[in-house]
Amino acid sequence: MFCCLKNCLNGVLPAQAVHITKTSNPVQLDSSHMGHEVVIIKNGLRACGTGGVLANAPLVQSKSYFEVKLQQSGHWSIGLATQQTDLNQSVGGKDKESWCLNSNHLVLHGGEVIYRLDASKPGQQQGGQNSPGHGSASLETSPSSTTTVPVDLSVPGSAPVFPATGNAGSSAADRGLPQEGDTIGVAYDHVELNFYLNGKNLNVPVLNVRGHVHPCMFVDDGAILDIVLDNFAYGPPPGFERILIEQSLL
Repeated sequence: MFCCLKNCLNGVLPAQAVHITKTSNPVQLDSSHMGHEVVIIKNGLRACGTGGVLANAPLVQSKSYFEVKLQQSGHWSIGLATQQTDLNQSVGGKDKESWCLNSNHLVLHGGEVIYRLDASKPGQQQGGQNSPGHGSASLETSPSSTTTVPVDLSVPGSAPVFPATGNAGSSAADRGLPQEGDTIGVAYDHVELNFYLNGKNLNVPVLNVRGHVHPCMFVDDGAILDIVLDNFAYGPPPGFERILIEQSLL
């Protein structure tokens, strides 16, 4: 745990004086909605330790976008969750209140696998729904692609594979799998939740997201995640924008 905290702080603040200060952007990670062993630093933008944390603003606008930088590898989950999710778990998507892409390349909800990214099994796209926005990482346009198949959440244990088709010698990132240093984009329009890897749509649209959801991140085993709420590395898909607090929408 000490090692993780030392890396997490990374020269930002000494371990004995960790404080969260407000930034010009009122949206940040919420210290009142986080797991008991989560540490939030860097003005409320960095999470490490063990457990989950929500952002302090629900996604109330029609099209929201945020990014998460994978600062250090470990076990992590990124996605959306309601305030009823269990933030003392180390994995997101294990309950009915969270929808997450995980470091083991699974998209989970309610403890069930909705999608699985797999770089080792080449295949062909079998249909599915692409979100608007960045160019989709399809087989026709990019070697760093995944295929997509819609999954019925009522069928337990359904776990379609979305094989990426990079060369055998290419890196995990080149083949469509997240790794340390990458940026995960999250776009939500109240119809679909979509994930992006370094600006490319992973083609794993998640439907039936319900409730007042917030951005969420889960960390464990040394993972360090930074939420990016403006000045994006890759930018939102067309029509999407940074998270707005509810008052600004009136």
